[in-house]
Amino acid sequence: MKNVSICLALFWTAIVAFAVPLDELLPRPKEVRAVADAALSCEGLPSGGYALSVRGGQAKIAAVDEAGRRYAEATLAQLRMLSGGTLPDCTIRDWPTFSWRGFMHDCGRNFLDVESIKNVIDLMAKYKLNLFHWHLTDYWGWRLESKKYPMLQAPWSFGRQHGMYYTQEQFREVVDYAKARGVTVMPELDVPGHSLAFRRGLGFEFMCDKKVKDVVIDLIDELCSLATPEEMPFIHLGTDESRTPQEMVPDSFCPAWAEAVWRNGRTPVGWSPGKNMTLADGRKSVKMLWPEKDRPDILPDEQGFDTAYWYFGRYDPFSFLNYALFAKPCPWNIPDANKLGVVIASWHDDLAGNSGRDALLNNNFALAVVMFSDLQWNGREKNRPDLHYRMPAVGTPEFAEAVRFENAVAAQRDKVLSDSPLPFAWVKETGMRWRLSNGKTGEVLAEDIPQGCVHIHGFSATGAAEATAYMKEMTGVAVLETWIKSPMDQTVGAWIDFDIFPRSGARYCRAYHVPLFEKGEWSSSKGVKVEVNGVEILPPDWKHPGLKPHGKSPDGTTNNVSETPFADDCCWIRPPSPLTLKAGWNHVKITAPKTYKAWYYGWDVLFMPILGTSDRPREVPGLEYRSRPPEGAQ
Repeated sequence: MKNVSICLALFWTAIVAFAVPLDELLPRPKEVRAVADAALSCEGLPSGGYALSVRGGQAKIAAVDEAGRRYAEATLAQLRMLSGGTLPDCTIRDWPTFSWRGFMHDCGRNFLDVESIKNVIDLMAKYKLNLFHWHLTDYWGWRLESKKYPMLQAPWSFGRQHGMYYTQEQFREVVDYAKARGVTVMPELDVPGHSLAFRRGLGFEFMCDKKVKDVVIDLIDELCSLATPEEMPFIHLGTDESRTPQEMVPDSFCPAWAEAVWRNGRTPVGWSPGKNMTLADGRKSVKMLWPEKDRPDILPDEQGFDTAYWYFGRYDPFSFLNYALFAKPCPWNIPDANKLGVVIASWHDDLAGNSGRDALLNNNFALAVVMFSDLQWNGREKNRPDLHYRMPAVGTPEFAEAVRFENAVAAQRDKVLSDSPLPFAWVKETGMRWRLSNGKTGEVLAEDIPQGCVHIHGFSATGAAEATAYMKEMTGVAVLETWIKSPMDQTVGAWIDFDIFPRSGARYCRAYHVPLFEKGEWSSSKGVKVEVNGVEILPPDWKHPGLKPHGKSPDGTTNNVSETPFADDCCWIRPPSPLTLKAGWNHVKITAPKTYKAWYYGWDVLFMPILGTSDRPREVPGLEYRSRPPEGAQ
């Protein structure tokens, strides 16, 4: 990893002189030259490394192994689409920093049909991700067929999406499909926590029942019979968040389950923090570290996957870039070889919609894969929590890097994924310029904020929110202003949103504190106002105004709010608001009070002009932004 920052710096220094599409490739290759190299060599490259040379439209590939060949072909396919079919002369030498680059979908809570899983795997392969973490079980359903224990698929075992599970034949179909595209499946049977469906199906009141240990071992054996160790080298056993008496187990249970995985020739994986799965002979499971704050130490002789910053359902579309560029993966003091890689995760605790595919849409899956692929492939030398919520200041090298990266993402959206079946809800934002004032004192807190979503006081368990907050208090009145110059009179769309909440559990948590979107209000904080040239833009006619919880689920963790499908909760899943601009300068003023303090919610304002639909938007051409009134403008 020592060479990563040097290679990237050389890459960008050299690429200034390159014509597109070389600077639009994602993930970004480590070594690129704009000339063809006749002596193509992979000497010195690690597993997954490749060399690619193009001269006169003809390409040559050399690869360390089969994985490297696939990655070279993925790069070449991107070059063709980015260049419109005319390949530029170039030489690329490239290799992955991390062995595993994964994506996880929570099918236990939101079932994803097999065809959609194949779409997911196709996109992963395009961007050199090679591990599909398949979260198959949770409170709401045991989604993998068991022929040993068919009651796990009985109607009474499911809490939502009843009867939706994968047959063993479908599971095998997905493993084969992924394997053909260089993607490995890592299935997860989440025990002893998150086990309500297991207990309902098999009639166990407590996971500490002596019979439970042997049943789970049977299920592990059955799962391992569906694919070879080479095809399926990891089995994830969950082990986190045993929060109720029903989920507590003796210390001997989890090591026994890990031993069953080892006995089947696989490596056990568990969430960390989670239950201890170390065996008496010293064998240790792989840790998948997930919390952002107070992450437990990982010992030098342990291996780990990093998911700490990468629950992308926590963020709005305009926060992906900050984390993708300025958060460091695997920041542990252990040998590089034990840093197995990064897994981005799509959690959606609430019922997303009519199918689990809606969870992918709400969480903006395609954007996440494109944005984070570069971080997963190349790593980052520094963690910059000061930039996790704030875009770098205009004029800094970091801001220039953000603009370059943003342009590459837009090229991927427009050229590589133009015919993708997956939505891509994002537009470029670095041209924006906001002025932020304290609405109570009139004090100007910041100018030239170049973001589509301004985090006045964000949420983060790392403390980055407090460190980067524009307003240190978590309540008050914020006033955001920008002036937009339009080349003509026109009506376009606008994404407008406030206090954007994570899809990972936050909908029902927030509803305990305040209603969700009361009729006639933009936010749970009443009095939010959006004005363009003095004319107010009214909030949507919410599908579920004033939604409040009543009653808890049997496990005591959720309530009815969780079972009302998402409809218009986030601006990128509803039609954009009409935005009327006159030729010349237009004044946008947003008054955003925050009247409540609640765990897990930031104080955010999202405003972004767009063209087209929310699922496939584009930038409005010709707009210019200022954070101060232009001369002569009102």
